Amino acid sequence: MAKKKKEPEGPKGAPAYMTTYGDMMTLLLCFFVLLVSFSTMEIEKFKAAAASLKGALSVLPYQDRVMPNPVQMQRPTKGEKKEKNRRRSRAVVQLRRIIRDRNLQNIVSVRENEGGVHITIGDPALFDSGKTDIKPDILPVLNQITEIIDTGNDLIRVEGHTDNVPIHTAQFRDNWDLSIGRALSVIRYMRSRQVNIDPRRLRPVGCGEFHAIAPNDTPEGRAMNRRVEIFIDFNE
Repeated sequence: MAKKKKEPEGPKGAPAYMTTYGDMMTLLLCFFVLLVSFSTMEIEKFKAAAASLKGALSVLPYQDRVMPNPVQMQRPTKGEKKEKNRRRSRAVVQLRRIIRDRNLQNIVSVRENEGGVHITIGDPALFDSGKTDIKPDILPVLNQITEIIDTGNDLIRVEGHTDNVPIHTAQFRDNWDLSIGRALSVIRYMRSRQVNIDPRRLRPVGCGEFHAIAPNDTPEGRAMNRRVEIFIDFNE
């Protein structure tokens, strides 16, 4: 009687595809664990961990702030504060005198309160239509404003505003571009006058036509909306 042939044995161990399958399952598990951990993370602990990691990598000192303040202010003494306020008040008085002597009361306004100084320069004192080049006639006003901001660590925000007439040129895509360009022109001029001003104090803002103070349906209203506003925020 003939011997029955023995069936060949299959390869030992798990099929080859199981290795790839197992790796995929492990990665999916890790992914879902991360999702759960992120959803329940306490932000302060995360910041502390990030700061510690950066410190270990010599990116910043151990446990330094992850997002430090833009300007580190030193609280002045009472004497320094009084002197700073006196200097600032004299500068504001001088600014108002320059505005009056140059008959710019209808174009430039200055408001001062405990929170700071708010200066508005209207059209067409600063710029020609569609331009960001500062007119020479307004430079004495800007020079005096620079004297005011040079008295301490106050934050200075310069906002550029336009009317709603569309602009699209090789230099400016829209009114946003034009407004930020004008704010930057004012800030750069201030820094050219006082190179020691900390640039972290200076904040240019382009508002475009979206913060109108008058209706844009008349030439007079559009002229009122074309302006630059300078906010000097006092630090107590």
